[in-house]
Amino acid sequence: MRSHDRTSEIVLICPNCRVELTHGTSYLCALCGSEYPFRGGVLRMLGQVNEEEQKTRAAFEFEHRQFERAQYLRIHQRLIEDWLRDVQLPPDYFSGRIVLDVGCGSGRWTYALAMLGAQVIAVDFTDAAVDITREVTKSFSNVEVIQANLFRLPFKPGQFDFIVSWGVLHHTANTHAAFQAIAPLVRQNGTLHVMLYERRSPLKVVGTEALRKVLRTLSPERRYRFCRHLVLKNRLLFHLLRGFVACVPVQHLTDTFDVEAAQFGLYDWYSPQYNHLHSIAEIQRWFEEESFTDVQTTTPIKYTNRLDVFRFGECGGSISMRGQKRLNENSAIREQQGTAELRRVG
Repeated sequence: MRSHDRTSEIVLICPNCRVELTHGTSYLCALCGSEYPFRGGVLRMLGQVNEEEQKTRAAFEFEHRQFERAQYLRIHQRLIEDWLRDVQLPPDYFSGRIVLDVGCGSGRWTYALAMLGAQVIAVDFTDAAVDITREVTKSFSNVEVIQANLFRLPFKPGQFDFIVSWGVLHHTANTHAAFQAIAPLVRQNGTLHVMLYERRSPLKVVGTEALRKVLRTLSPERRYRFCRHLVLKNRLLFHLLRGFVACVPVQHLTDTFDVEAAQFGLYDWYSPQYNHLHSIAEIQRWFEEESFTDVQTTTPIKYTNRLDVFRFGECGGSISMRGQKRLNENSAIREQQGTAELRRVG
């Protein structure tokens, strides 16, 4: 990496053939001949994009360009408090740690982590996301931005002290596979933190999915405008619709979660091709399968009544969870085999 800090410890590998890259003004793969250049301050390592991935890129490309419309997305000091509240760790935890932000979006958490003293590598799939993240963090010497595919990340296993993927994995074709793609990148005693959408009433899932199919026939701009109509002023109408589709009552709006932020959130819900839902138990099992211990749900539990949990989920719609990597014998062998394979191919 280019930074004169701990991110220089990160070894980059070719996303295609997994060989360590050499670098000068760009990164080069000696095996396949691929070249990965810097453009606009961003290292471009995306490579080929298939048709399904292109559809996902198109939806999020428009979304990330809207970041200035919503107060929720704007970059400000309060993001540090928001981040610490979500992750439930002390501020000094991040100082000097090498952090990977997978799916950085408009750079909100990248900014907060950099302000807390972390050495941050921010990665995203779309041009808009990496360009915006580079712009909002250009004054930081402790941030590097890379454009890459989550399933073909250019990193050797076990290089990061902390990895966050917030609201991203459930928008891929397979959430579990996406989780398995990033978990090995956490080093021993490091931490993985994810936010995923929560499983809830099947009736609401069916209704929301039906509306999603209709809205996805519209252009991104028209779809975005329609989502404004799902921010409901009529409380009775909200209570009638909330069991069938995702919507937001104006009574839930605040100074920081304004109508534009609600509109943006609804667009994020209705626009992507994939929108998978998961339970606390399911996500916890994924952590344990990847040798994480001390697994904690950092989102407050809102509902314990069985009917409420069935309708809204335990956390009310989204689950934030983190765990600490503890290598058992099998996972240590897998990591050693992965490193040996990289050396052999190189």
